[in-house]
Amino acid sequence: MIKPGTMDRALSPTSDPGWTIREVGHDPLRENSRGARFAISNGFLGVRGARAIHHGGRWVAKSRTLVAGLFDTPDEAQGIPVLVATPDWTHVRMMLQGKPLVHWPGDESSQQRILDMWRGALLTESRLLNASAIGVRFQTLHLASLSQRAIALQLIQLEIEEGGVDVTLEASFERLDNGLLPERVEQDLGVWHAISSNRRLAIAAALSLRIDGRDVPATLCSPFRWSWTWRSREGQIGCLERLVAVTRSDTTDADPASDARHALGIAQEQGWSGVVAAHEAAWASRWRRSEVVVEGDAGAQQALRFALYHLNGAANPDDERVSISARALTGDDYRGHVFWDTEIYLLPFYILTWPEAARALLMYRFHTLDGARAKAARMGWRGALYAWESADNGDETTPSHAIGPDRKVVEVKCGQQEQHISADVAYAVWQYWQGTGDDVFLCDVGAEILLETARFWSSRAQPEADGRCHIRGVIGPDEYHESIDDNAFTNVMARWNIQRALDVAALLRARWPARWTNLSGRLCLHDGELEHWRSVAMTITTGFDPETGLFEEFAGYFFPRRNQTRRLCWPFGAHRCRAWPRAHATIPSRQAGRRRCAFGVAAG
Repeated sequence: MIKPGTMDRALSPTSDPGWTIREVGHDPLRENSRGARFAISNGFLGVRGARAIHHGGRWVAKSRTLVAGLFDTPDEAQGIPVLVATPDWTHVRMMLQGKPLVHWPGDESSQQRILDMWRGALLTESRLLNASAIGVRFQTLHLASLSQRAIALQLIQLEIEEGGVDVTLEASFERLDNGLLPERVEQDLGVWHAISSNRRLAIAAALSLRIDGRDVPATLCSPFRWSWTWRSREGQIGCLERLVAVTRSDTTDADPASDARHALGIAQEQGWSGVVAAHEAAWASRWRRSEVVVEGDAGAQQALRFALYHLNGAANPDDERVSISARALTGDDYRGHVFWDTEIYLLPFYILTWPEAARALLMYRFHTLDGARAKAARMGWRGALYAWESADNGDETTPSHAIGPDRKVVEVKCGQQEQHISADVAYAVWQYWQGTGDDVFLCDVGAEILLETARFWSSRAQPEADGRCHIRGVIGPDEYHESIDDNAFTNVMARWNIQRALDVAALLRARWPARWTNLSGRLCLHDGELEHWRSVAMTITTGFDPETGLFEEFAGYFFPRRNQTRRLCWPFGAHRCRAWPRAHATIPSRQAGRRRCAFGVAAG
């Protein structure tokens, strides 16, 4: 074991195993998924949980740092913005006797990765060898500060197992041109700008190496690369500290380099121990407000804490221009785009435990309201239709096509047809106001979202000969059914949206008449339109059958056309069973995804 050094406490995990997730050994084939599970994040910076010490190996996964809101459109032909990764600030490489460390498959048990959820930190312990079987033991810590979100910290404590070994340690920033254009790259400061927007990124860094408590100057320096060489002796402890400040600017007149320098200066004054202490205090505060205790089931308790850990690390109450994407800041999937999941599944947690974060997430929807208005107008409707996939400005960013499992091009209709997103956002606005009583938010922001989304639904639902209003050609939450009519979830939520908008109009008129006059005038909203909304809400089809007490998922779900039934490849040998849809059975997801049946057997 590494002997105690100055970093010993910081590198030790929380003693209660219920607060830690451990992985012993190293499976290169699973490294990508582990990177997401062991990720650290503070809502602004997200760092995948890859191993910091670089060693030879074909399947070594790379570390990746993502910055919330750092969108660019590198592929102009496709025109879809993506969340761009920053340069990798965690890279460390060591050579012993001139030979690099290598991956030894037979020595898996000497590697351990620990996610310390109580402290919001990733710890690793490892023993690596060079080609001559000279070993070195490492302990590392990575964190993205929850108290100062621009700051990230790397601590590495190492011990060479033999004396008289020539050691070279190199710490660097890799992939400096990773999708961004460099403006300036100096020894400890870099500035990059996006290809297709005004966004800029700045990174400032400070590194130091101490051996047996004494500072060791770098023997070789170049832009974002530091190198040290020394000759080891038995029992010698080396401690590497790397402080990094990352800032983003969204306008041309902002200076992210100055902001990064300033943030780094504050962290340097604190020292790494002060940064760790402030970060741990911030996490302790979050846990006091959000922990849920499960008695008698340690596994459930640990699993719940794991979910809460990632929720607490995903939000940033200080930035109302960003939201939480489908993968938060743990990876690149879905290009960093925001879906309805944030408002429906995540926001209730934040409303109850972190209302400041909930408010910031809803402010993102307010700032993207113009994009929602533009989408509705482009499709021939009024009001605001939010993007199914949203990035920075609220424009629709869902790709029109994708490559399926069979390598064929598949049309993606969600961006045009999955319209319940507008009601989902309105629902979140109402729930936030109900949970917090934030009247200022309701008057300044929430009311406008509710009214504009209701206006969309009132133009989208069309009256027909049966005297009912219908919404045709949509996709509901069950995405296996496209271009359907009167999806129950969509229609019920649309009706609810309109009703709440009418409620808020009456509330503002009664309690804040001046605000109502201003808002209704700005939106050109008159009493006649409100009466039309009321009529739509009263007559919209919901698919509810009072005799059975069931909602039909969409028109024709209970009684599919005969030719649809014949196309089905039923599981378990069930054929032409008309009662099957009412049983809410599901095809196994792999089969459903391959067949994409136009029938209600894969709901969800």
